Amino acid sequence: GEEKKDDNEVMPMSYNDWIASVQKQRNSEWNFNVMFDKSPDTDSPPPFAANTLFRPIVEDYAMAQTSLSSSNVRTAAKRTQEQDMFAPCMVGTLESQFLKLMAKTAHAKAILDIGTFTGMSAIAFAEGCLSGGCKSPVVHTLEFDKDTSVAAQGIFDECEDSVKNAIKLHHTNAVAWMRDLAVNSEETFDIIFIDADKDNYSAYYNLAMGTDATRPLLAEGGMILADNTLSALVYDQDDVRRVALHLFNQEVKNDDRVE
Repeated sequence: GEEKKDDNEVMPMSYNDWIASVQKQRNSEWNFNVMFDKSPDTDSPPPFAANTLFRPIVEDYAMAQTSLSSSNVRTAAKRTQEQDMFAPCMVGTLESQFLKLMAKTAHAKAILDIGTFTGMSAIAFAEGCLSGGCKSPVVHTLEFDKDTSVAAQGIFDECEDSVKNAIKLHHTNAVAWMRDLAVNSEETFDIIFIDADKDNYSAYYNLAMGTDATRPLLAEGGMILADNTLSALVYDQDDVRRVALHLFNQEVKNDDRVE
């Protein structure tokens, strides 16, 4: 015969019932997340007590649900740790996968990576270009510190040939290199990634956009990615980089040429 329904059986709630019975209370102090007017500029970012934007477990959980990075990226991480470099400067699993995705979906052929450290971002970009269909991509990556650039080149030399051959490491002052390229070359970049000294973000941005009376280094329809911009909140109150990043964020916000 027909199976009887257990009167004590708990039936799953509908989505709307769940919102009404659970989520409304949980979100009772939620702030509306759509702005209707442009925010006014301020001299400094608001106070922020924490020194990280993540709560415990969040990044670990996100990494666990993300595709495993390539052997090239994992080698960069191992060598960075073995050589006792400052590992927090690595972009890590989540960001390297994101950078790879950006290069792939943009079908990028040429990328400028400002701030090499030990090379993880440059490797991710090269892999993304290759997986996006570019057979001969070029990733120019700029590093000011000599010891760090030597470590990075050693890591690049261990990468697969297609990745190693795509990366051009320059031990140089990034502002000077970019200014020289703008004057003496017609080369442009599909992606420009800013991840170097925070008090120079504005200079890198203006060279990328051609604001300072030079031609733009960013290709038409290209994208600028700037790392650590929310560190304007987490750096110490008396750290000059905190204000520098805040002013950079506002400069980009006010620039009608970009979204």
